Amino acid sequence: MKRLVLLLIAIVLIGGMGFPSANSAFAKERDFDLEEVIEDLINWKKSDVGATNEENLINSTYLQFAGTTPGDWYPIGLGRYNYSDDYNAYLAVITDKINERYQTPYKLHKAKATEWHRISLAVTAMGGNPTAIGEYNGNPIDLIADGTYNRGGTASPGRQGINGWIWSLIALDSSRYEVPEDAYHTRQDFIVEILKTQLVDGGFALSGKVSDPDITAMAMQALAPYYNSEIVFSYTSSKIKDDNNQYITMEKSVKQVIDECIALLSSVQTDDGDFSSWGMQNVESTDQVLVALCSLGINPETDPRFIKNGNTLIDGIMKYRLDNGGFLHSFTYDPDNPSSKPDEANTMASEQTLYSLVSLYRFSNNMRTLYDMRTEFTTDERQVLDNTINSINNLNDTSTKSEVEDALQLYYSVPTLDRSYISNYWILSKYTKKYNLKLPNEKLNYSGNNSGEEDIILYFTESNKIATNNLPKSEDLTTKYYVEVVNLRYILEHSEAFEGKETYKIKLDMTYNEILAIQAEIDRINEEIQDKLHPFDNIGLKDKETINELVNRYNALSNYDKTKITHYEDLLKSKTQVDNLTTALYIGSVLGIVAISLSVYIVLNIRHRKKKRLEKFMPESEE
Repeated sequence: MKRLVLLLIAIVLIGGMGFPSANSAFAKERDFDLEEVIEDLINWKKSDVGATNEENLINSTYLQFAGTTPGDWYPIGLGRYNYSDDYNAYLAVITDKINERYQTPYKLHKAKATEWHRISLAVTAMGGNPTAIGEYNGNPIDLIADGTYNRGGTASPGRQGINGWIWSLIALDSSRYEVPEDAYHTRQDFIVEILKTQLVDGGFALSGKVSDPDITAMAMQALAPYYNSEIVFSYTSSKIKDDNNQYITMEKSVKQVIDECIALLSSVQTDDGDFSSWGMQNVESTDQVLVALCSLGINPETDPRFIKNGNTLIDGIMKYRLDNGGFLHSFTYDPDNPSSKPDEANTMASEQTLYSLVSLYRFSNNMRTLYDMRTEFTTDERQVLDNTINSINNLNDTSTKSEVEDALQLYYSVPTLDRSYISNYWILSKYTKKYNLKLPNEKLNYSGNNSGEEDIILYFTESNKIATNNLPKSEDLTTKYYVEVVNLRYILEHSEAFEGKETYKIKLDMTYNEILAIQAEIDRINEEIQDKLHPFDNIGLKDKETINELVNRYNALSNYDKTKITHYEDLLKSKTQVDNLTTALYIGSVLGIVAISLSVYIVLNIRHRKKKRLEKFMPESEE
């Protein structure tokens, strides 16, 4: 055991404690279409419940299992993939079942807190609210409160083992729910209870002294949002004893524990790219590791620690795929799991593979992680994250203090609850400490939104001042500068006092308001085009004044902002059409006048000739 521990420490030190971002020379390109594999898997499950590919998976047959393990995990996978299905049917049925089960003495379950957690995640993935679903004693049922921070008032989440603590934290963080001050448990309780069960080899297990890949990966999934935390926890291990047979006191950060888990999992990955649990290679263990890596921002297809014999985790999963789209549990018969046959797709294996591949899909598309079910990133939010990550990646041993300060300011500009997505944070931490700069004041109790207050002092650096002074004047300003101005305003607002701060504030506020005004004009133009001109096949001269006004406003925009006008091509075509109609009308009018003039001329000419003829035959008048 001591040799194993030393080996693991060596692996950690050699591999480094960060996450390699460079592509491995041994990595293979993906030889399949991820979305096709996901949808084939869903179609396999549809056939399993008697539905065709065109019908819903969530049908009357499937909904019989709502509120159970096989009935809740597919909705989680579907919802996180944004797959079109009958979400309302699931919410209606699960609400009814929750109401029914809450009438029993133990509500959802006497011992298993994970009943609350799984159902909470499924309800959220389906677009529902687990904090107000159904009714009990005249009040909405709050699955999060009852199943996580207040669960201990009924039965400890740990009554079913480490699983209860892990999934409590995952459910609690799925929407970054706030924990009340009078709650039975705090977030720190859940974190510490997980850390306490770490084994000597660095991982976790439901029981025994040898780590299991599944539980190790699940613990990593729960702890992932805290990887960037500088907090060191002090706790008494419940698994590791000293020479006197006493449980030892540990002092570790979440980062240390996760890095040890990574080292362990890397060391036990097979040459096929998959993992074994209880001596049997299987797809579910590999699925859980895939979700863990994606939750931590580690690329499972390029990270060299998880490429064995040229095979990645994805190769390890895909080898279990059958021609019908479903997935095997294992190629070896498992007597403890008689429903898992080595030649037939298995529903549990397939459901875990579904949401693990959805986790990869979300990672590949820069979306929130599988269990972070908050509103998706906006384009601006994603850009701020990417700018921060790129800025940190540019830091090295030759970086100046000002360059580190700039990267730190970008990090501060990321909302508190999104900073866990800065996967290279520890590069920034290293150089921040080098220059004795102030790091964030960590807090464990989330505020439940993206505006957590921190006791921080920022630095409005020289480069920040230059950037502010170089912002374009009003006539050249575009919405392209929105993110930059928002970042600068945030830094200035939280910076220490300095001479000229108010001047920079006035300039940034003015620029910010001008950008908002431009965006408002863009929104108004888009709205008026839609309301006044759509559909465009009925454009006529009656629309000329409206079209000319909208075109003039469109032309007043910058080239960058013109691209934000949704129907600009239709607007310009409409302009051409009314111009042509106007020209045609003008030409028609001229021709009409000419025709009338000619007609008058002809009539007058005829009358003149007639008069002449009459005068010729009339006698001359006498005086």
